[in-house]
Amino acid sequence: MLRNTWYAACFSKDLAAALMPRRILDEPLVFYRATAGQPVAMEDRCPHRSVPLSLGRLVDDTVRCTYHGIRIDATGACVRVPCQATIPGKARVRTYPVEDRHGIVWIWMGAAEKADATRIPDVFFFDDPAWETCAGYHHIAADYRLMNDNLLDLSHESFLHDKTIGNEAVAEAPVSTRAG
Repeated sequence: MLRNTWYAACFSKDLAAALMPRRILDEPLVFYRATAGQPVAMEDRCPHRSVPLSLGRLVDDTVRCTYHGIRIDATGACVRVPCQATIPGKARVRTYPVEDRHGIVWIWMGAAEKADATRIPDVFFFDDPAWETCAGYHHIAADYRLMNDNLLDLSHESFLHDKTIGNEAVAEAPVSTRAG
């Protein structure tokens, strides 16, 4: 799986000060928007009993686990254990670099030190008032690579979709490639 790249996790308008579970690259994640406005993404697993953190609730920009009430902050560190003064140093969860750009919340699933926000795709038209976009979610019970292949290989469009979007002009368009 390609990890060191940016993935569109959700639309900015859909991320609020509430826990939002997502599965990206087959990893359970939980997202929320902190009170200062920045998006937060972390693994959806309590470090104590592996209960999904998305079943808990937000308390002062921390995620409180629904099982024993421990609280995890936006850095992934456990910052509170009820009835316990000492917090184990290893009680933490993985967090992910996230960016809110062009009306989309992007997540970097790979090595955090390799996250480069300049590599986020420039889809400026999603939040440019001069453009009208049609956006939404399509939940597809299939491997994401099949969807990528379908959307990136338009050579089938003229034949498979001949009653809707396909036409001869697409099939006859010359192909050009260049080395980047």
